[in-house]
Amino acid sequence: MITYKYNSADNHLDQRWLPRNLWQDRVAAKFREMAPKVIEKDGGEYWTWEGKVMGGRDGGTADGRENEKLLKQFFGGSGARTPAGSLPPTDPELLLEHMDFGNIYGVVGFGGTRKWPIDDMQLRHEVHRAYADWVMELNSHDPDRLMQLPVLPVFDPASVPGEIRRLASMGCKAAEFVPFDAAEPLFHEVWEPAWEAFDETGIVMCCHIGAAADAPYPPEERGARMAYFSCAPFSVARPISDIVYSGALQRHPGLKVLFAECRAGWIPFLGYWMDRQAAERPGLFKNTGLDLLPSEYMKRQMLVTFEEDEIAAQMLTHEGNILRDILVFGADYPHPQGTWPDPAPIFHKMFDGLGAELRHEIVFGRMQRFFNMKGPDPKQIASLEEITGDGAGAKRASANYE
Repeated sequence: MITYKYNSADNHLDQRWLPRNLWQDRVAAKFREMAPKVIEKDGGEYWTWEGKVMGGRDGGTADGRENEKLLKQFFGGSGARTPAGSLPPTDPELLLEHMDFGNIYGVVGFGGTRKWPIDDMQLRHEVHRAYADWVMELNSHDPDRLMQLPVLPVFDPASVPGEIRRLASMGCKAAEFVPFDAAEPLFHEVWEPAWEAFDETGIVMCCHIGAAADAPYPPEERGARMAYFSCAPFSVARPISDIVYSGALQRHPGLKVLFAECRAGWIPFLGYWMDRQAAERPGLFKNTGLDLLPSEYMKRQMLVTFEEDEIAAQMLTHEGNILRDILVFGADYPHPQGTWPDPAPIFHKMFDGLGAELRHEIVFGRMQRFFNMKGPDPKQIASLEEITGDGAGAKRASANYE
């Protein structure tokens, strides 16, 4: 019998693992020529749409000649089964097998297609709709465990409420909202119908660190790219502040928001600083109409994820620290820098001295409630004793990103 120790609120469906015929099989005939597909170029296979070619390290596809190389790069040494030609993150049966292998019950999966700038508005809608339908087909293999995220058409605010309700009718529990591609900032009134739809349906609004779809990586010269990666977790600071101060969470207590892969050591300071602005600028704060301090809305309606964060670990031991209320685990599967299939050594170090009940909340229980998951048979959930002793004496090599 499989024992489940974790839920992961940050998995990935990067474009390299998508079936090459995903859009060509699903978009209307008039869009096929310009819709995403895989082409041969310079001896490689790449995704293309509207005549653009997705180059660089993320531009290739595993659904072709690069399959063996990418399987080895992403899964080599894990011990998990990876048959030749397989696409583990997007093959539901194999994905569930990999989750079991890592003692993970449920996952939230972010799609790499949020990085694809598409100019034609009709085509952009069609690509998003086709991807959403495919994702929901994938989730249907085990709706309680699989929450691969449709990507909402935030470039067209008027269409978002209807899409949220359409997804809800399909059994969707969570959807990705990309704040960096949104037509307006999150404090703008244009989003009020979307907040109403989230509240009404119970679908969790999920945001991931990043940048706008058409924003290129900074150059490698003079440390610009290293600076970019070093600051990436903080990219969601403004969206967090905007949605709290806009009053959206107060007006819609059923609106729940996840911010993924932002790590967590800096989150308590953001909450503290937002509260301090309320104290130092009472006139402006009164104008917001908020009844509670900003950090209270974060505790009530928000989660943030981590993979490995020693700074956050130090804060968890302090009673009253906001992380004790909003922190959840994200494995970052299948990325090599993630913690799948065995985060136990990291957890043993991070959670040293932390009570078993809180440790279980962070790695399992909190996410299950937030996403309204039924969860496994109670006999399959790891005991608090197993959680407390997890990873004792084990060691894990540092991740290599290159």
